[in-house]
Amino acid sequence: MDSLKQEIVEKLPKVELHCHLDGSVSRKTIRKIAEAQDYPLPSSESELRNLVQAGEDCQSLLEYIGKFDTVLDCLQVEEAITEAAYDLIGDVKAENVAYIEVRFAPMLSTHKGLSADQVVQAALTGFKKGEADFGVKSRGILCMMRHHDDQRNREVVELTKEYLGQGIVGIDLAGDEASYPAGNYKELVKLANDYDLPITLHAGECGCAGNVRESVDMGATRIGHGIALKDDPEILAYCVEQGITVEICPNSNLQTKTVTEWSDYPYLKLKEAGLNISLNTDNRTITDTNLTKEFMTLDNLYQIGYEGMQELTENGIKASFTEESMKKELLAFVRKEYQEVSRNA
Repeated sequence: MDSLKQEIVEKLPKVELHCHLDGSVSRKTIRKIAEAQDYPLPSSESELRNLVQAGEDCQSLLEYIGKFDTVLDCLQVEEAITEAAYDLIGDVKAENVAYIEVRFAPMLSTHKGLSADQVVQAALTGFKKGEADFGVKSRGILCMMRHHDDQRNREVVELTKEYLGQGIVGIDLAGDEASYPAGNYKELVKLANDYDLPITLHAGECGCAGNVRESVDMGATRIGHGIALKDDPEILAYCVEQGITVEICPNSNLQTKTVTEWSDYPYLKLKEAGLNISLNTDNRTITDTNLTKEFMTLDNLYQIGYEGMQELTENGIKASFTEESMKKELLAFVRKEYQEVSRNA
């Protein structure tokens, strides 16, 4: 099987399902929105990089989560949220992302007076302007946070219901999984089910496959990360049986110590078990990555080739929360572009 060539990978259409807005604001945009608010940042790029990027020496998910602090301080006004959303769409256009689902937690931007509704509207304004200017189809997923109380998380469920089909396509639960297991949120996820909201939940990022099983039983059709499935063949088989898609984020998973070395990364184990897998960045800025880098990483490790790249991309389209007509359009476009590569290989 031919190895992937980076210049070709960059040009091929891609799809992303697991990308956090606050973790994917470029350093250039962070400086821009900070300056507009007189928010002090280090003058040197290396110091700013250390503030907002998790390097190879990152020791845990909690340390990784700490890298959100600076940008979240700047995402407390509507203009900054819109700018961040718009610039992200421009950034993903540069590597030919055709469709992206961007997730964000509205409650994390309400510390200086914005309502959660204003946060959602500001982000949607940026996504829509980005789609108009760059041609990238984008949709939003709203995140409940594990460390937030039921009242705040319930408001996120209600907002998802209100904006479903108006740029928002689903709901998520994110944060410190080890301290706040999935079962704590059964009633909230049941409410989301009652509202027929598409559900993807972070689970299996902290080494607990039981959280994955519980999340699926609660109604998630997609699982963010899910790496702990490598340690539990029974739960892995259950996810395959249920048709679950796992949104893997390899470089992020290494930084958060979901795995401690690449030899432990379970891509082949999950694939050979028959699990649906989509490839994602998680946090483009914090992890210093993009989809091209993620595909090249998998190819270096497992020689996935263009066939594997196409399969991961199609998996993403099929598992996306967008409307069926767009899925058909995206699948036709992707198959045409990959056929062209096959012919020229």
